[in-house]
Amino acid sequence: MSSSPAAIRLRQRAVVLSTLAWRLQRVYALDVYLFAGPDTWVGPSPQACADDLRLQRSALLQQAEALLAASRRFIRTADELDARAATLAVSP
Repeated sequence: MSSSPAAIRLRQRAVVLSTLAWRLQRVYALDVYLFAGPDTWVGPSPQACADDLRLQRSALLQQAEALLAASRRFIRTADELDARAATLAVSP
């Protein structure tokens, strides 16, 4: 079964989003909070700095998950387009 141009584009976009998500999940900035201590803090307290770094880490990981969800939606839509095209091709 061949894919339609629209399905191919959706799958290509899904690959790009998945790759970006993979990179976000592995960025060194995610581990910055591990190095935060009393001598590295900026702000009202060392704990507030560490909490903020953990919050930023969580936000990055949530964005990566959102990219993966969008990638899965693109693939699902591409599969539906291909299935619909195959059904139309078989119909008399």
